[in-house]
Amino acid sequence: MSEWISIKEAAKKYNLDEEYIQLWADMRVVTAYLKEYNTVVVNDECLRAFLKVKEKGDSLAYVKMLERFCINQSETCVTYAYLLGARDKEIEMYREAKTQRDALRRMWLEQNDQMRDLAVELALEQTCCYKCWLKKLCMTIKKIKARSRVRMRFPVRLKGKNKKSE
Repeated sequence: MSEWISIKEAAKKYNLDEEYIQLWADMRVVTAYLKEYNTVVVNDECLRAFLKVKEKGDSLAYVKMLERFCINQSETCVTYAYLLGARDKEIEMYREAKTQRDALRRMWLEQNDQMRDLAVELALEQTCCYKCWLKKLCMTIKKIKARSRVRMRFPVRLKGKNKKSE
């Protein structure tokens, strides 16, 4: 039965760089698997057989496998670039949607203010104030009172609005 050893152990045992063994595992010329979260183990027997072939020099088959590996890696990079571009487009869509939502929210708040002012004006029309020459002054005072009541209920919303108006 063949023995499975980590890449570090194999590098020490055969006096090689870990990067070479990892490359061979990635190329699938040496049998390997991920044992734990971050430990790759290789088949010792398979590695020994590959090293015997490698002692004779780089064969055409090895060069073709290396070339195929490089092509696969570049295809993977292209795929990642495509996915990153798609993610950037999605993020931009979310930003545009947020901008539209904020604009609609501002319009809604302005409309609420206009509705409140209209309600005050209608309340004044139903009293005797609509004939009075101080009507504008009364309406201004009532609007201020109405806004101060709203400020007491919703201080955060009006606080942000006051900063914009200053």
